[in-house]
Amino acid sequence: MVLKEEIYKLVQLQDVDSQIYNLKSKKDNEIPKELDNLKNSFETRKKDFDVFSDKLKQLQVKKKEKELDLATKEESVKKSQGQLFQLKSNKEYQAKLTEIASLKADVSLLEEDVIKAMDEIEAADKKAKEEKSALSNEEKKYKDMETQLKNELTEIDAKIKGLEEKKSNLAKDIDKHILARYEKLIKSRYGCAMAPVNIETENCGACNMRVTSQKINEIKMYDQLVLCENCVRILYLPEDFSL
Repeated sequence: MVLKEEIYKLVQLQDVDSQIYNLKSKKDNEIPKELDNLKNSFETRKKDFDVFSDKLKQLQVKKKEKELDLATKEESVKKSQGQLFQLKSNKEYQAKLTEIASLKADVSLLEEDVIKAMDEIEAADKKAKEEKSALSNEEKKYKDMETQLKNELTEIDAKIKGLEEKKSNLAKDIDKHILARYEKLIKSRYGCAMAPVNIETENCGACNMRVTSQKINEIKMYDQLVLCENCVRILYLPEDFSL
């Protein structure tokens, strides 16, 4: 086994694993989160519309109640006016006139309330139609985006499948002990087991911590895997592989 060759294979494998990791992250986290945000945004808009619709219904119920009160008062006025001719004393007649005047005043107020309710309903109904149209457009955008994201998930699954096949082909040519070490790091280091070292800055390409000259010399010897003292990833020199 030539370690330098094995490390080069790991670098190639890392490239594939990075793509798989990013795609899985998008599939398992980013897209589901985006879908949830879209759904929540639409549901919130829908709830706001439902609240507005309930308010319109309440206004309509209130108007009907006022109209019923008005009809009752008007009927009372007619009834009281009909009773005027049955009264025998002037005192009773004047009392009935006072009663009728009070009823007519109530009728006048109720008429104003009904007109006011009609105006409120007209304005609310116009607004409800506008909100319903806006909600319909919002739902279409939501459904279109949902379809787009679900199609993207399907495409991601296909890409992951292809990359995993590529990974399998690459992995079968790597020393099993080195591969096991690499796979352990992949799982514990968020899909990144390999870290390039910048010769000029002498920094680990993953965690940016300084790599000593002694460590760099150890890497160049290719006697054993050299790990970053900070992030514990496998270090390599890109220039040694024309990367």
